[in-house]
Amino acid sequence: MSSQTVFQSTPSSNSIVDANNVQGDVVIGLIKRVECFLFLTLKDDNESRLAFRRTLKDKLLPLITTTQQVLETQRKIDESKRQTKPGQPKKILPITQFNIAFSASGLKKLGVGDTEIPSDNAAFIATQKSDAVTNLGDPVDSKGQKLLTWSPDFLQHSIDAVILITAPDQESLCRKIDEIKTIVKDSISRQFSRTGNVRPGSEAGHEHFGFLDGISTPKIKGFNSTQADEQAGVVNPSVILVGHPDETNPSTTSPAWMKDGSFLAIRELQQLVPEFQKFCDETAKKNPIPGVTGEFIGARVVGRWKSGAPLTLAPIEDNSKLIGAQNFDYADELEQQRCPYAAHVRKTNPRKGFAGFEPETAVLPHLMVRNGIPYGPELTKEEIEEKQTKHNRGLLFVSYQSKIENGFQFVQKSWSNNVDFPIKNPAKVTPGFDLLIGQSGNGGPRTAQNITSNGMAGETDPNNVITAPTEFIKTLGGEYFFSPSIEAIRTKLGA
Repeated sequence: MSSQTVFQSTPSSNSIVDANNVQGDVVIGLIKRVECFLFLTLKDDNESRLAFRRTLKDKLLPLITTTQQVLETQRKIDESKRQTKPGQPKKILPITQFNIAFSASGLKKLGVGDTEIPSDNAAFIATQKSDAVTNLGDPVDSKGQKLLTWSPDFLQHSIDAVILITAPDQESLCRKIDEIKTIVKDSISRQFSRTGNVRPGSEAGHEHFGFLDGISTPKIKGFNSTQADEQAGVVNPSVILVGHPDETNPSTTSPAWMKDGSFLAIRELQQLVPEFQKFCDETAKKNPIPGVTGEFIGARVVGRWKSGAPLTLAPIEDNSKLIGAQNFDYADELEQQRCPYAAHVRKTNPRKGFAGFEPETAVLPHLMVRNGIPYGPELTKEEIEEKQTKHNRGLLFVSYQSKIENGFQFVQKSWSNNVDFPIKNPAKVTPGFDLLIGQSGNGGPRTAQNITSNGMAGETDPNNVITAPTEFIKTLGGEYFFSPSIEAIRTKLGA
């Protein structure tokens, strides 16, 4: 999330990332307390297509927030904070920001030919709805065809574009939404939206399960990375942005118009918070070791404590001095002595804990910039007492990568859903699912190894397997988009 984003105040002058050409959410994230995702279906007749292309170039393009503008806005916010004296109320700057991205069908309506999108972007071309059935493990019916948890908004219609609007408060957001809707109304046949908000008070920056979020999103080499980011993973621009030199695959090419763009995966993820807490508490009660709590089990499922302190550095109890710490890489615990292989943060970024493989080729090419935001209300007293979800809440997941198959799809399919990952591990165990986001395809029980440790700091035991009776996150829908550069909108997509 943007509230956890760290970047150089002044990017390197010789950076190959053009901050004036890349949309603002891609690399560092739009600044937000509230955010609206406005999903559009464009009219399909030639006149309407041309009208939208003109609108895109003449009216929407000037409103798009670039990476450079995000950096400048952050500096204004930092300066405002410095000028606020102790005891004075915080000043909320009335800043709204705006980005736009297009699905494969949307690009086609903007005049992009089939041959102008490389065929190896199969997931993007096929849509997330198709990918969810074939690769992502979303629950499907007995015939393996119908998605069971997706909402009609995402399931029954094609989506051509998504507009991202961020603001400091709901009133500012609504005004900006109305402005954008007025601009595009004559060119669209259908629209729907999803709105998220940073959680209140001390929970700001935390997702609904309670864990500090957005800590390990990768930094870009030569742009917003520092030496402190190295162990978490500093990636080449080519991992996130299309059209940049790919050191791991030099033969990779893409059309010139796609340079500085990025593929965007959006998912509406409902979080079953009471059920997750119930699972952690009940698992703790079954553990024979005195002092094991639900908080401890939750930390082992996630790989960090709720504060953000990493389990590998604080294996027994939370440590406020380690909030958001990144100075670890699992290289000193290849047999999962402290952090389970199946822990969410280890599954989704194994760092150097992937024995026999080099991170430069086996890990870094699959990392994503994540800029999601929570949605929905806080837990009610009734939900806490009955330990059952009654209101929809979760995460509007957002990730950027230069290729869906290398980023989001790969991490979900080959790491989180793969019970054998990390493969050929020194502990010689079957790690099991990532119990947060790993999916089996049927929504049923899933297993994970070494979540309940034989020792407080964890001891590998191939028989130490627990079963989660249900999934704690339900996918309610999503789509894949391409977030084009400013230049691409000006010279290729607009008219």
